[in-house]
Amino acid sequence: MFSDPKDLLNEKSSKKFSDPGAWHNVFRNHVLSGIEEDQFRPLYTQVMGAPNSSIKLLIGMMIIKESLQCSDKQSFEQREFNLLVRSALGLMNIDDPLPAESTYYLLRKRIYTFNHQTGEDLFAKVFQGITSLQVKEFEVNGSHIRMDGKLIGSNIAWYTRYELIHQSIRQF
Repeated sequence: MFSDPKDLLNEKSSKKFSDPGAWHNVFRNHVLSGIEEDQFRPLYTQVMGAPNSSIKLLIGMMIIKESLQCSDKQSFEQREFNLLVRSALGLMNIDDPLPAESTYYLLRKRIYTFNHQTGEDLFAKVFQGITSLQVKEFEVNGSHIRMDGKLIGSNIAWYTRYELIHQSIRQF
């Protein structure tokens, strides 16, 4: 009855929670949805089957953990109690089941072992796929570069006001 977080929030909070531009909705719609589970098929055999949880959810947990720069313990706590993190992971109801910590660790171990044995980086493939989808969706074109979007190294912070004026006049 009260499993949707929006039902538990007041009108203002519910509106913020539902905002399509909110980070958790953007993550779910543009990152989580772009993860191709088939790329992880080589990790599983007839003997060692696929995890009992969505690979998208597990990979999403790993991405959010690194984004939040938190420990595994903090990450598990976030996905369990933080409504925004749960929403970002596609856990839209309070009672949606969470993957076991052992499932999370086993997938991480399999990805590491696969990379070590084959030299194939599955995370790089995931991010290439997500980036490709976003390039198409947002019509990104690399033929023009905006100057304000380009990082230019500067040593202006090293100078005092006097040195800035002096250097400007000297250059002029």
